[in-house]
Amino acid sequence: MKSRQNGAVLLVTLLLLLVITTLAISGLRDSAMETRVMARDLEHRRLFNAAEAGLRDAERRITSAKKPLEPCGASPCWQGLATHNAVDFSRATTYAEASGAARMMARVRWYIRQIPSAASQPRDARYGEAAKAAGTYYYEVNSQAYFTEPAFGSLDSYCAAGAVCLRSVVARTFID
Repeated sequence: MKSRQNGAVLLVTLLLLLVITTLAISGLRDSAMETRVMARDLEHRRLFNAAEAGLRDAERRITSAKKPLEPCGASPCWQGLATHNAVDFSRATTYAEASGAARMMARVRWYIRQIPSAASQPRDARYGEAAKAAGTYYYEVNSQAYFTEPAFGSLDSYCAAGAVCLRSVVARTFID
């Protein structure tokens, strides 16, 4: 009887070792995948927070303006009318106060577009000493954060993978 069992323990042990090794490798793959997913999620959260900081900076500049914003020249200014949903960050203002974003190597920029509203907003208002503009003005603010400059093939690629874009609307009432 003893001669018939020679090698059976070795075979069972090798099979158990194979099963344990397979489970260990599978666990390592799952762990590596989970780490990559968490890193991607963390990067997205950092970009989202940086883009939101840029958005809030532009909104703060609008709310602290003493008169309605003018077409671009001196910041803050608006870069055209918000008549479509496409974004164009080619002439955006860099968010210079992004100390937190700079630490994480994110770049942040924003721009403002005026939302036309014939009922509540003066059109072609003249600014300066000769005339004052009053009324409610609506502005669309777009902000973008990214780690490496995205490759821009079209306007829609500004908010593609690797970049986070946010948009808000600010209503500001000016009184004579």
